[in-house]
Amino acid sequence: MPEIQGGQFGDHNLQINLFAGEAPRGPVVAGNVPQAPPAFQPREDLMSRLRAAGPGVSVVRAVTGMRGVGKTQLAAAYARECIDAGWRLVAWVNAEDTPSIVSGLAMVADRLGISSRGTDLELVATHVRNRLEADGDRCLLVFDNVADPDAVRPYVPSAGKSQVVVTSVQASALALGNPAPVDVFTEEESLGFLAERTGRHDSDGAKALAGEVGHLPLALAQAAAVIQAQRLTYPVYLNRLNEHPARKYLSRTKGDPYPRGVAEAILLSIDAVIAVDPAGRCGDLLAMISLLSPDGVERPLLYFAESANGAEAADEALGRLADASLLTFSGAAESREPAVTAHRLVMRVARERCIQDATLTAVGAETCAMLAAAAGSLGEPWQHRTAARDLVRHVVALNDHLRPHVHADDKALTEALLDRRGWALSCLNALGDSAAQAIELGEPIVADDARALGEHHPMTLAARSDLAMAYWVSGRVDEAVPLLERTLADRERVLGEEHPDTLSSRNNLGAAYRAAGQEYEAIQMLERTLADRVRVLGEDHPDTLMTQNNLAMAYHTADRNGESIALHERTLAARMRVLGEDHPDTLESRSNLAETYRVTGWWIQAVQLSQDVLADRVRVLGENHPRTLLSRNNLALAHWTARREAVAIQMLEETLADSLRVLGGEHETTLTLLQHVAFLYERVGRADEAIPLFEMTLAGRRRGFGEEHWTTAIARKNLEIARQEAARRGDDSARLGWSS
Repeated sequence: MPEIQGGQFGDHNLQINLFAGEAPRGPVVAGNVPQAPPAFQPREDLMSRLRAAGPGVSVVRAVTGMRGVGKTQLAAAYARECIDAGWRLVAWVNAEDTPSIVSGLAMVADRLGISSRGTDLELVATHVRNRLEADGDRCLLVFDNVADPDAVRPYVPSAGKSQVVVTSVQASALALGNPAPVDVFTEEESLGFLAERTGRHDSDGAKALAGEVGHLPLALAQAAAVIQAQRLTYPVYLNRLNEHPARKYLSRTKGDPYPRGVAEAILLSIDAVIAVDPAGRCGDLLAMISLLSPDGVERPLLYFAESANGAEAADEALGRLADASLLTFSGAAESREPAVTAHRLVMRVARERCIQDATLTAVGAETCAMLAAAAGSLGEPWQHRTAARDLVRHVVALNDHLRPHVHADDKALTEALLDRRGWALSCLNALGDSAAQAIELGEPIVADDARALGEHHPMTLAARSDLAMAYWVSGRVDEAVPLLERTLADRERVLGEEHPDTLSSRNNLGAAYRAAGQEYEAIQMLERTLADRVRVLGEDHPDTLMTQNNLAMAYHTADRNGESIALHERTLAARMRVLGEDHPDTLESRSNLAETYRVTGWWIQAVQLSQDVLADRVRVLGENHPRTLLSRNNLALAHWTARREAVAIQMLEETLADSLRVLGGEHETTLTLLQHVAFLYERVGRADEAIPLFEMTLAGRRRGFGEEHWTTAIARKNLEIARQEAARRGDDSARLGWSS
């Protein structure tokens, strides 16, 4: 397997490993289920509707189309009830956009032990849906805050016994399932909430206050928190509410028909907390949270904003904000810290307050610094996948919130934000399981870097390199190669021929040339890069060994197998010494060496080494990891070389079935297995069974690499030979005229 170098993380394989865990025992909770707020109103009529719904989809929608009526809290109350009742699975997924949906479902897969490292998140999300369709009894899946019903629809189980709850303000979400409309509080509920939360029993004053804020639960919570904290009467609070010039902070937008007093209530709560905060951190933390993902912010992340004062200072400030009902702490899975969550209206008011106070730039810079510090402590992203994904979504949210307000003269903040976005792109590449998201993120980053920093700035060149890597991983090699060529030329001119970034570009381009079938260019490029890296970095540097591995693979492709074996053996010995026996790069070298042994006819060595690699990958990576499946493929081919045809075919058939189940029909590993099973069928006279598999392989190669790519040409030739063989034998498959 060739290896490509990223912009900010040094060496990593093209496909990063994702350990597949065992299915947990007992009830499973995934995601951040919100805790019950103070004086929570159970709204038994709505809860009864959810309890009676049974399997299928219930759409919890505000009938007024507004936020803040308690849709999320209703769904959370039901989720907590299911947890207490011992349901097998309770999963909470933020469904505001597609990346959040697939990331949330990937977390569910991790908790269920059905994830596979290196698999695209979209495929993992689909696998969760399929599992719930097949075995969903006493399983609850909540999609919270659905903004686009079409984005969530592919991941909603279409059959089975699981229950799905969808919360949304969108009328179109009703098409997803049975409606469970939620309105504002009734007058009785409003008065009961205010009395319980504040301890005051002035019915007339409570009625006046509830009417002013339109009985909206969110606004009532803000009012009650201030009244309780400052020991105010309802009339005094109502006077302050009416005198507060808050409406300038929250303009009305389509689809947000908020009642009078909502923004005022939120701002009064913010002002009340800030007034009694001696350290002045409550306002700063709330402003930073308002710029991050609405899916929730992990408490340890916020500690990086309090490096001077310590975690205790952050916890104290967060506690004050929670007491004021400006944020909540979500219940979390056993493996995750509770998340800090603020309502979207609270976040919006806090952001617009910063805009009005001209503090947004300073808060944005502080938030960038916090995310940079967290990323610096992360280590390699593939070692901490969930934390890495969390940081990526926060970077995306930060950019979305700041972009309309950052001006060209804010050079420091512009560069800090571009730096974080570049890190996010490089991180997605390192995770290796969402190339589509990396491309979606990378294309505008390259354009923005070039516009703000210049075409030849190191950050622009790094973003280009990472975008090219995303193209390559997604199968768009024809787009990756010219972008890598351009980046190498620019780095040679700007940084010099022996700069580490220039050498990384040469390594990547050489590996890409081999993938594109340009064997001569690949060998020339990699031989030169290896010599330079030996001279600059030393023989045992991981970067040097990466290029050495890629050169050995290029020799193998060019049928220079003697040189390939010698170089693979040298690379393996060095990696075992430098990285250890179980490092993914070491296992990769052992696998590559075994395959080279096989094609040169050293079948005894190939079988033994392939067996050893398979056993180690099962132990280290898990049975369903793509690299483990390829090891099973390689061992089967080694058995074929040793003339154990029946063993080889059975092993390949079983591996193909597992790859289709785990990775899907579009994955490179599945296409490789399809081609090999078809080839073996054809070789043993089963051309009629080989033809449809060759057709599937050819279709996949055309989609991924185009009509002219060498892998497409091989697939086309294999199909042609199989058809000719079937025609010669007079098989029905030839007479049917299979379409390719």
